[in-house]
This record gives sequence, structure tokens and C-alpha cells, in this order.
Amino acid sequence: MALIILLVAIPTGVYFCSYVHTILKSAMAERRQRTATQMANSAVTDYFRQFSQDAYNGHYETDTLSRPESFYSNGFSTVTFIPDSVNRTLYVKAQGVYGTLEKPQATKVLEALVQFSSDLVQYGTMVNGAFTVSASNVAYDGGFYTNGNLSVTGSNVRFNGGPVVVRGNLSGAASVVIDGDLYYSGTGTGSVTVTGNRFNYIPAVNWPTLDFSYYDAHYTYKTTVDRTIVFNSTGTFTVVGVGTYAIPAQGAIIYAENRNLTLKGIVSGRVTVVAGSGSVGNCSSATGKITVSDNLYYAGASSTTASAAASFAALARNCITFSKTGANLLAAGVYFVEQGTTNMQCTGSSGRRFLLYGVRTQGITLSGFSSVSLNYDSNLRAYPPPGLPEKALLVNWNLH
Repeated sequence: MALIILLVAIPTGVYFCSYVHTILKSAMAERRQRTATQMANSAVTDYFRQFSQDAYNGHYETDTLSRPESFYSNGFSTVTFIPDSVNRTLYVKAQGVYGTLEKPQATKVLEALVQFSSDLVQYGTMVNGAFTVSASNVAYDGGFYTNGNLSVTGSNVRFNGGPVVVRGNLSGAASVVIDGDLYYSGTGTGSVTVTGNRFNYIPAVNWPTLDFSYYDAHYTYKTTVDRTIVFNSTGTFTVVGVGTYAIPAQGAIIYAENRNLTLKGIVSGRVTVVAGSGSVGNCSSATGKITVSDNLYYAGASSTTASAAASFAALARNCITFSKTGANLLAAGVYFVEQGTTNMQCTGSSGRRFLLYGVRTQGITLSGFSSVSLNYDSNLRAYPPPGLPEKALLVNWNLH
């Protein structure tokens, strides 16, 4: 029996102890790797927490992106980053270390690419509420978003070049065609023909809000009285009765504090015009209104398409009006009215056309013009005007 114990039991016990020791070492190593990963992940998560709290600031500035080494009870993390305000991206490299500076036991690196994007350039048409399409034989390009039910009572209506997002129910006949995907949060989609997929949920889209304190702190030109602005093909803009100003390489923000602006001309550079107001109103209100009184388009060969050399946005608290008599009217860029659903108007002459290339965020009340042509400019995604509210999107990551 003693011999059996010596030859069998003791080796078995030794093997078992060795096996347990190996498993324990593996478990400890896995724990250290997992802890290091959590440290790196926490550093990246902290950036997204910051970006979710402010749609304007802290996306590319070194002082707001810098992070000291974060020390934990069992390790630390470090972060390096490369901001790119031109391409609206941020590269983040977060390293989590289990152990001490002198003796690290496990290291994990998380690399992430963040893309900043504004909902104001993602869709050809955006409406902050329910919307009814009553016209027949019309096409909507570049995607369509309604923050409420969408009712299509016209026939032969077509949605091209992007998804249709309906925060509610969709109704319409089979002659209504969505040439792409449909997202809706309601209970029905009518008889509408959908060539893509139907998804009964809404992607992360929020109606943008304007932070006038941001524009008040970052303007190129500010006025506290009503002004007329003329854009020149030479990379400048003229404030009628005041003077001419250059458009900086990083873009220009023209801000009217509780006043109205009238615009026209040829945009050369990246420009955003903002008409703010402390009160909520409509097109009859005294402030927060932008009027496009003549053609407003881009310099160069591509007069209706945004580029690295030129892009434009008009952001108004209460109203945008397009007004010209005796000729067609052309407007290019993003046209956003923060309040209401019927605060965008168009006034012209019979037999003339109104042409918009870009984005509009309300239905347009038409008076005088015989027809309207609405065309989405997808280049606005790559070359957005300055000062648009943005959200952070994680487009790529690598853990090693």
C-alpha cells in the first residue's frame, strides 16, 4: 500500500497541484488583461460623455481634450489624441496598464476614430413635427425626417437617395415610393411601396437646438441692428453701410443678436449666418428672421454644390423667407428654422421658379412662384459650414 501511494497518489497530487497553479496563473493573467482593457475603455468613454454634453465646444481643442494620467488602485491609464477639424474627426489612443509605472504586468491599447456629424446635413428635408405631402408627381431627394407622423395624400410621390425616418405613423397609397430604407416608430406604414427595408425603430436623430451663447463667443461679425449682407466671390462679405470683411480660412460666423438679416450674393469660403432671438415667434415676429432677397450660391464652377472652398448655412430662431420678383430665385446651403413647422416662406412672381440646393428644415409656404425645385446636396456632409451643432459617432476602433 505504501508503494502504491508513493507510485500513484503522490504523482497524481503533484500533477493536480501543478494544474491548479497553471489555471490560477491563467485566471490572474486574464484578470489583469481585463482590468487593463477596462481602464483604456473608461478613457474613451469619458470623451463621449464630454461630447454628449456639448454639441459645439471641446471637439478639437487641445485644452479640452487633454487628459492627465489616471491612476487606479491597481494600475493607470494614459491618452493621446489627434484632432482634425477640417475632416471633423478625432483619433484617440487610450492605454490601460495593470500594475505600476516601474513594473507593469499587463497593457491594453484601445484605438478609436470619432467622426463628428451634424443632423442638419444628413437629410434633404427635416420637419420638427407631423407633416403632410399633398402635392402629386413630386420627388424628395436626400432623405426625409419628420419628428411626427407623415401623411402622403398626393399620388406618385417618390423619396430618393436616402432613408425616410418617421417618428410616428406613415400613411400613403401604393403609388408613394420610398427608394431606400424606412424607419418608423409608430404602428403602421400604410400602403406605401418601400424598395429597401422597413425598420420599426428610429435611429439616433434629434432635432437640433441653437446655442446662441456659442455664436456670441465665436462670431466673425456681430450686429445688434438689422443688416443686409452681400457675399462676394472674392472671399469676403459686405455689410451694407458698414464695411467689407474677409472670410477666415476656418470659416466665418455672422451673428445677429435679437435682430433680422437680409442675404444675397456669391459665397466664397465657409460661412454660417445666425439670426438669434430671445423669444419664440414666427415670420411676423420682429427678430430672429433671415430673408434671402436674391440669388445666393457658391463661387466657382459648382455653384450649387458645397466644396472645401465654399459651404453655407442660414440658421434662424423664428423664420426664413425667400423673396424675389421678376426672375427665378436660386439658394444653396443649409436653411434651418429652429421653431415651428410653417415658418419658412417663399414669395416670387408667376411663371418663375424657386430652386434650392441643400437642406431645408420645414415645409415651404409658396406665394407667386409657379414651381419649386428642392435638391439635396450630399457634399454638405463632407464640407459642413462652421458652427453647426454636432454629435460624436464611433466609426472605427481596435483593441490590442
